[in-house]
Amino acid sequence: MFNTFKENKYHNFVKDYIDNKTQYRYIEELGLGSYGVAYLIQHLSSGENYVLKRMKAKHRKNQKLRDKFNLEIQLLQEVDLPNTPTVIEQGKIEEVPFYIMDFIDGQTFEQAIFRDGKTYSVEQSLQITSQLLEYVVILHKKGIVHRDLRIPNILVKEKDLYIIDFGLACYMKEDVDFDKIDNPKRAENHISDLYFIGHFLLFLLYSNYSPTQKKERSWQEELRLPYSLVDYIERLLLLREPFSSADESLKMLQSQLLKHPIVLTD
Repeated sequence: MFNTFKENKYHNFVKDYIDNKTQYRYIEELGLGSYGVAYLIQHLSSGENYVLKRMKAKHRKNQKLRDKFNLEIQLLQEVDLPNTPTVIEQGKIEEVPFYIMDFIDGQTFEQAIFRDGKTYSVEQSLQITSQLLEYVVILHKKGIVHRDLRIPNILVKEKDLYIIDFGLACYMKEDVDFDKIDNPKRAENHISDLYFIGHFLLFLLYSNYSPTQKKERSWQEELRLPYSLVDYIERLLLLREPFSSADESLKMLQSQLLKHPIVLTD
């Protein structure tokens, strides 16, 4: 209860700060995470929308989380890609750090599928995944792993993909022992991003699936995918030998799946 009161009080500080001490005006709260809050703001002169992200007030004295928040800003600045948000400025409001970044006015694939009724064929799903992997390869070459490539963090705008929310991103470690990875989602190497991409690809493929039986079956049985694609997804999901890098997985996707005829499983 006290923390809720504190956050509500701090929210008013933030709104007042934006409207009276910046070149922006407050529009609305966009989202609330485990340790941060994001707001939609608008530049007074240009009319362009941006996002202000700040730490939760209750974490302001937690040095570990402050370091994590500052790392998020640092990684976004180092990424410096047109398909990720650009950091515009940063500062503190009542000793709580914040930064302002581009607002990506796109939609998630969950919105496209469930709100707009969009479906994706096998070929379309592979093309989208290939585009996503191209961006991830660039991230990894910069020594950065995103670690949170969930559906809400992959946006599509005019057929281009955008990756947002670097709150869990970190510098990549090259000496991670695959056999000692308990949670692939949190692995500090390419395994994490590829694992998320495997689930993302399955999500797209299921958009075109209509169940024919009441009994729940595995995705391998339900989707009737090409043999090579089943093997490919299983490698992403660590059900088979994992890829040694995102670059290897991208090259295999492009050379073995997009260029070969589709042979369906039974």
